[in-house]
Amino acid sequence: MTTMTDDGYCQRCGKPVRQGAIASEQRACCLNATTIEGICPTHGPLGPHHVVESPADAADYDDS
Repeated sequence: MTTMTDDGYCQRCGKPVRQGAIASEQRACCLNATTIEGICPTHGPLGPHHVVESPADAADYDDS
């Protein structure tokens, strides 16, 4: 089951990151040591370097 959380937002678009069975301490691949922090509905799996604390920290954030 995938759930919405307040644990972060996609750095690229500002959408809430989903966490669940895929987003865990598991690695994306045995050749890649980056953990998956969550899943963006637009951009897919995200590493910790692509998750921000606020949607305002996202690159495409526009509050107008």
